[in-house]
Amino acid sequence: MDYPASTGFKISAQFLYRAYLGCHALEARKPRLLSALRCSESELRDPGYQLGDDSIARLCAAAQEELNRADVHCAISEQMVPRGFSDLGYSAFFQPSFGDALVQLVAEQQLGGGRPIVRLMPLSSGDRLVWNYDEPVSPDLVHILLGLVYHCGERLAEGRFKTVKAAHFAHPRPEGFRGFPEAGSETPAIACHFNGPSTYLEYHHRVMSRPIESYNPAILKAARQQEAFFSRNRFERQNLAKLTYEYLLYLLDKSGLSLDAAAVTFGMAERTLRRKLVAEGLSYRQLLEQVRRDTCQLYFLEGTRNLSEISAKLGYSELSAFTRAYTCWYGHPPSRDSGNGVALAA
Repeated sequence: MDYPASTGFKISAQFLYRAYLGCHALEARKPRLLSALRCSESELRDPGYQLGDDSIARLCAAAQEELNRADVHCAISEQMVPRGFSDLGYSAFFQPSFGDALVQLVAEQQLGGGRPIVRLMPLSSGDRLVWNYDEPVSPDLVHILLGLVYHCGERLAEGRFKTVKAAHFAHPRPEGFRGFPEAGSETPAIACHFNGPSTYLEYHHRVMSRPIESYNPAILKAARQQEAFFSRNRFERQNLAKLTYEYLLYLLDKSGLSLDAAAVTFGMAERTLRRKLVAEGLSYRQLLEQVRRDTCQLYFLEGTRNLSEISAKLGYSELSAFTRAYTCWYGHPPSRDSGNGVALAA
């Protein structure tokens, strides 16, 4: 696994993969998008892969040309809203407050090489979520990320309160930019101001302290435990067991779960990947089962999905396969624990 050197602002491949899938969902062709990104889909699936912020600019330019649309930022960011625990930032929806959720959402996107890129600024005139990165960054990335924050905030509010009052940007208005949400949406567009001294989303007064109805400390604890088990202070970046766990986690409900696909991603023969994982004490099958079991616990703690939905989110093609796996894990079928996450926490 030879990763390219990345200079300037860093974007995790997983964030870019979500943006890439979002463009494809809007009917942009994958070969054209990959050509613009100058990498393969397997590289985008690699949790150890990072790219510069120029990659998101090339992706947006390709999507605009493919879709014949001058402004695609809001549409791409809406497609990137996390919908399950295999998506970056989904656990943020269970934080205690609106502000906590937004900061956590951005932190989980793995942007900027680990340096915090936003901060909360409570003001009497209106709370702000401020861009906290001093070096120049592609406006395309800023618009997609803030669009993602906007859409996730609307989801958290669920119509109970107003969220963003206005968006402010330190750079000039990009050609064709129409704001958040995009033109044609039933939701009125928020005011967008450009060439200002800083970049931030301006929220209505005291929005950041609003409690979140979906707050779930059990999910937050389980998610931290899942992250800590293969934490970076325990394993080196090149450790295959950790990388494979992360790789599988973000692809559970997508594609690429086979050993062969993982081997292609990590740039080695299938038998080499199998041998190296066994040498580290875990087989590929064991890692996949561990990821599924850990993530299954989170879905049961969430308590809002039926067994068929959970099965699909865990990457099972049939409910019967999930039932067999669950029975193997716990000694009884999942129907006994449905709606009762406490049983899984033991």
